[in-house]
Amino acid sequence: ALKQLSREQVQVATKFEIQRDESGTRTVCGRPEYVRACCEASLRRLGIDCIDLYYQHHIDTTIPIEETV
Repeated sequence: ALKQLSREQVQVATKFEIQRDESGTRTVCGRPEYVRACCEASLRRLGIDCIDLYYQHHIDTTIPIEETV
């Protein structure tokens, strides 16, 4: 749907949240490297080069927000 519109016509918002390990266990993860990997994966899936609003769905209380962002 995005490819049918010019980028100036839409604002893209997406989020990151749960990390799954090899066993399938789900945990909240706010580590900067995880956030970056999620963001890059979203950009690839969406076929765009910029996300207007990127937000954290669940707060990782083990990582200071200053490190996450």
